[in-house]
Amino acid sequence: MKKKRVPDKSDLDAIRDQILDFACAKHDFKPETDEFLQNGDWNGVFIVEFRDNPEEERLYCEAPLGEHFMRFGMEIEIDEEIWENECEKILQEVSGYDVAVCPVPAEGGESKRRCRLYLRAWIPNFSQRIFGLTLTNLLDCKKAVSMIL
Repeated sequence: MKKKRVPDKSDLDAIRDQILDFACAKHDFKPETDEFLQNGDWNGVFIVEFRDNPEEERLYCEAPLGEHFMRFGMEIEIDEEIWENECEKILQEVSGYDVAVCPVPAEGGESKRRCRLYLRAWIPNFSQRIFGLTLTNLLDCKKAVSMIL
């Protein structure tokens, strides 16, 4: 039985470069943070300026060293009261996009809950098409959640 090769730091470097190459073909991507942690994981944040939309987004990227996936995420802010009343509906909506919702720790006494929408992409199959589909799916999911709010 052939054992699959586990991605290493050089693979993650190559994927980070691919993200910039892929993304810049359609939108303006600028790295905001780019760090390799002591355990070998890579975390990056890209500022995305869309050519057909004046708004910009932050795209969060996480790649645990030795894993076969990357996580891409975007943040949403939800009023705490709306979250309490619509939580189930929001979770049901994002599950239709195969997206996970993770709360981001609150800073001080904020009245809004920050959550990150996450989607995984498998490294062995990573390509421009996969990246484009992942980004589009996250944007569509964020838009659908915004319509609930």
